[in-house]
Amino acid sequence: MSASQPILITGAAGHVGGRLFQQLVAKYPNQVRPAFRQQLELPPWAKNQSPIIGDLGDDTVQREALTGVSTVVHLATRGHSASQQPTVDNLRSELSVTCALARAAANQGVQKFVFVSSIHVFGDALVGEVNDDTTPLPTTDYGRSRLAIENELSTVGVDTAMQVVIVRMTNTFGVPAFPRQALWNLLVHDLCRQAALTNRLILNTNGTGYRNMLALSDAVDALAEVVVRELPSGTYLLAGSATYQLRHIAELVKAQAQRLYAKSPTVEINEMDITQHAHFTLHSRRLAEYGITIGDRLTDELAQLLHYAQREFAR
Repeated sequence: MSASQPILITGAAGHVGGRLFQQLVAKYPNQVRPAFRQQLELPPWAKNQSPIIGDLGDDTVQREALTGVSTVVHLATRGHSASQQPTVDNLRSELSVTCALARAAANQGVQKFVFVSSIHVFGDALVGEVNDDTTPLPTTDYGRSRLAIENELSTVGVDTAMQVVIVRMTNTFGVPAFPRQALWNLLVHDLCRQAALTNRLILNTNGTGYRNMLALSDAVDALAEVVVRELPSGTYLLAGSATYQLRHIAELVKAQAQRLYAKSPTVEINEMDITQHAHFTLHSRRLAEYGITIGDRLTDELAQLLHYAQREFAR
């Protein structure tokens, strides 16, 4: 990379995008171009950055964002939230904007396009051992929309000289670089908020469902490597080292709350929920083949998130 060819990060104020933006600025201070939908106050570590402001669906904004860029990291799409489901129109718009952005990037000579997708594309295939080559069987509008974006981007990669890298990322948690109220709807964030405010950790299910978890610091480290390394076009799974039952995750939050808050919250489940769940494991084999290791700082990230929750809510 050179200073004249920056990395464009769309969604640079988001849950993952914000932390990736922060990390890349620390490593390559003059080579990062963040894109935000709206003007916002930049934190001290980003004061010298010159963001692109506006809707990437606008041709003028899109052209300004892509001018001179060598790499695009596209994160300006909705993450999955069980409490705030995107509408079909939202998802259709994201597909249209993402594909238009990728084709415009290829036309403007961008060398590499990285799209951060989701393990929700797997759907019914999220059973047993799952890896990069597992065939997706999405069961939700969100999962189907991510897969549709992946397929369209793969076509762009075939039709053009631009390298297209798709990263299917698991569930992440951690302290945000930019505060966002909606993040507290995510599972681990919500449990940390409950721990800061009450002596009860309440799950709305029977707690037997499974969730693969990845600390945001580990996710961002791996994504930063994906951004700067030479990788073949293709799809890569980015997942944590372990899959936990939801009640186990709540117990992990409880243990850290006991250590940090000096209180012992109870873990409460929905006894009326009789849903049964299939266990699964995720294996990020392809990233490992290219020398990208995924850390395991779950405990440290959880402690930091609990400290953050206490500052935000226990006043």
